[in-house]
Amino acid sequence: MTNLDIKDEFLKDFPPSSLEEVLAFREERAMRGKDLVARYGFPLLSLGLNMPGEYKRFPLAERSFREETEAVRKSLEAEEITILREKAFQGPGGYGAFFIAAAAADTLKDLARRIEDNHPLGRLFDIDVLKTDGGKISRRDSGLGPRPCLICGGDAFACGRSRAHGAGELRGAAIRLMLAFQEEKLSALVGASVLKALMREVAVTPKPGLVDRANNGSHRDMNFFSFIDSTAALLPYFRDCALRGFRAAGEGGMEPAALFDSLRGRGKIAELEMLAATGGVNTHRGIIFSMGLLSAAFGYFFRREEKVSPGEILDFAAAMTVRIGEDFGRVSGGASHGEALHKASGIWGIRGEARGGFPQVREHSLPVLRNMLASGFSVNDAGITALLHLLAHTEDTNIVHRAGEAALERVRKEASAFLEKRPAMEAMRIYAREKDGEFISENISPGGSADLLALTFFLDQITAK
Repeated sequence: MTNLDIKDEFLKDFPPSSLEEVLAFREERAMRGKDLVARYGFPLLSLGLNMPGEYKRFPLAERSFREETEAVRKSLEAEEITILREKAFQGPGGYGAFFIAAAAADTLKDLARRIEDNHPLGRLFDIDVLKTDGGKISRRDSGLGPRPCLICGGDAFACGRSRAHGAGELRGAAIRLMLAFQEEKLSALVGASVLKALMREVAVTPKPGLVDRANNGSHRDMNFFSFIDSTAALLPYFRDCALRGFRAAGEGGMEPAALFDSLRGRGKIAELEMLAATGGVNTHRGIIFSMGLLSAAFGYFFRREEKVSPGEILDFAAAMTVRIGEDFGRVSGGASHGEALHKASGIWGIRGEARGGFPQVREHSLPVLRNMLASGFSVNDAGITALLHLLAHTEDTNIVHRAGEAALERVRKEASAFLEKRPAMEAMRIYAREKDGEFISENISPGGSADLLALTFFLDQITAK
């Protein structure tokens, strides 16, 4: 990405700060800091963001400044240093924050130095320490070397004084550093959310006909540990999907359908990795498709915003799969179970869910899960309830493949009739347990509904407020 591309993508809608505004902001920051020190009688950490050039305020810079604030807060807490006052502010010249902390000034400066030197964004952090007499401890006072230049790694102060690098070059380097950090954060966030979602799905017990903590359901070739192995093998794939979405959202990036096409080859590799981890058992083939979609969709929005709604993710998944009906034109010899079933009966299965933005998750399982959790029910009980709602509404091709269309229709009707009675939680546990025995005896496994339950857990995690 060139410096011009960076400016167009991140700065075009935001005005530059004038020199007068920058100088006034620095003066205000210094004045406010001294006032707080005088009021509390303790040293102060004063935070700012070193954004080169005239553009000081834009969303990516604000996100980076929040990371600085969080890094300072966590570091103080980790050292068991009491925070007496925390105050953030912003103005035309940038962002600022203060921490009044019950510790010696030298201790705070050492903490600030460690953050600046070790945090991935530390080169952009500006953390000063004001002593109780109003004086400031500099890096030189602490015996530290100069801050490294963003471009050449030399003395940043000397490079700035000699104008060794242009403002656009420095600005581009700063934004690329911010983007690299957001990619790392995205990868970690999606990996953790997928891990939690897949492990919660398999752990919910009882689940009719499905692997859970009590038994292997209708499956003889997989167990609880198969899902652990498969999940571990697939996490790099889901993180990769998220990063592809993040990069596709750049200026002049991919259309949603093109992004989906770019995932297909990686998805085939992920399937091989799953089979290698499980000894040839298909534990998560449907999840490779559906969770890959949602991971990429989340990554697309995460480039601009940290908070993404379930609706945005699901709508984008629908846009990504707008051409997915073309899959049903494959020759029969290479068709999957879902493709063969569509050809025979016109059932869309998981492709129809994706093309419609996963309506069963949007309209049923996610609202049910969140309402249950907000009402104080356990994750397990919320998961059972969400799954029963999915059984009542989902066109589950796994059931059809194992037991036929009549079995699917019966499962849906019975679950709907049961839920219409508005049963208490204990009754739902009993129903799920009874259906587990019934499904096992009839070789029924609602694997499509289980996949949607995993997506439900994922959306609940990834979009949590």
